[in-house]
Amino acid sequence: MFGESGAGPQASAPLLRAVGSFLFVMLCGIVGPLFLVCYFLFDLPGTEWMLWTGIGITLLDVLFGIGVATVTYTGGVRSEQLRATGVRGVAEVTSVEQTGVEINNQPLMSLGLRISAPGLVPFEVNTRKVVPIFRQPALYQRRLVVLVDPVNQSFEIDWDATQSMVGPVPSPGMATSGSRTVADRLSSLDDLHQSGALTDDEYRRARERIVGQL
Repeated sequence: MFGESGAGPQASAPLLRAVGSFLFVMLCGIVGPLFLVCYFLFDLPGTEWMLWTGIGITLLDVLFGIGVATVTYTGGVRSEQLRATGVRGVAEVTSVEQTGVEINNQPLMSLGLRISAPGLVPFEVNTRKVVPIFRQPALYQRRLVVLVDPVNQSFEIDWDATQSMVGPVPSPGMATSGSRTVADRLSSLDDLHQSGALTDDEYRRARERIVGQL
């Protein structure tokens, strides 16, 4: 069906990211198709190996691309579900370790967290998360804002809300690294306080820090 604006159905963000991941893998694995093109284009004797090698590499690329796209899509769907139905809470950082592994040039870190949220029994987890370098200072504040699934206790770190809680704060009207204005950050702070993720004292200090730089 078409919307009121006359535009066609829009693909979901997780689906678009999954398709993008698949195409990227296929682009990186262009060697297989090149073997096939060379085999059929030149048709020289003794080049049968190029046919079978090209087919094998291409099939592996397709299977790997499908795997990456599936992981990307399921992760995106889970993230959207958490943002729609998750309970906002706080994760106390109990340990931080570097793994020495990087994904897309960003470090994969081992985190120990103690998570609490309204209506949930606090629980502890040890997990590995990709933490962009510019987000790492928030880890050493020892408190992260999270969205928690009350059914299976899966969770996602809300970096923008965490940044609102610990600063730094931009000048008036300027967007943060997450494209959020000061007004947006104050609104998120209010939401955190109302949900119980922040105590009255934490809320007061964070708000004073933001307002004090206006």
